[in-house]
Amino acid sequence: MIKLSFEYSQEFEVERIKSTLKRIDWYLANRYNLKALSFPEGFDLERLKRISGQELLIAVETEYDENKFIASTEDIKQTYQKYEPALEDLIEEIGLTPIPEVRIELTRYGISGSYHLPNEIIVNIARHYNIGLLRNVLHEIIHLHLEPLIIEYKIDQWGKETLVNLLFQRAFPELNKENYNPSDTTTLTKIFETHYPDIEKIVSLAPSEPVNPRQQIRES
Repeated sequence: MIKLSFEYSQEFEVERIKSTLKRIDWYLANRYNLKALSFPEGFDLERLKRISGQELLIAVETEYDENKFIASTEDIKQTYQKYEPALEDLIEEIGLTPIPEVRIELTRYGISGSYHLPNEIIVNIARHYNIGLLRNVLHEIIHLHLEPLIIEYKIDQWGKETLVNLLFQRAFPELNKENYNPSDTTTLTKIFETHYPDIEKIVSLAPSEPVNPRQQIRES
């Protein structure tokens, strides 16, 4: 069973905003819409670039509501129980080893979701709620399991997203929702359909580009 644990804090919220600001150029280079990023109310990107540490802390403290994190934690726990068996079946079907426990960092800032090897995901509760929040959690957990192969075969950002979306569709067709993807997915989808469930072969045949294997925090 893939168990979940949860963490959230004002300190993490501050760090989430700082790390998001450091990655703005990466988002732009990978064709993300910056409107997909969440920041404290009343703070646009330009203002945040000039903000002091103390001002940022005050901004986070002003709108930090622990009850929202508690409610989101309970939502995830309740809905995850239903879908965890299908998640584990998927991971085992493609020949990977389920991660025993995934640590979930809840946030209201940054992009929709991220992951950090070996077992951390970050999900934005301001962008999703209820079944949408669960969808985000499942998506990021699939990313975690696939990431070692993504690094090994140097798969590009949108190839990686395509693979995770295809796996998600197979495991959770009733939850599937079209995700933003600016790339042409035709070739990779055909590779996936031809060779499934041999995930290593699929990844090895996917388009690739140089990536930094030390860059373990990944966006999705």
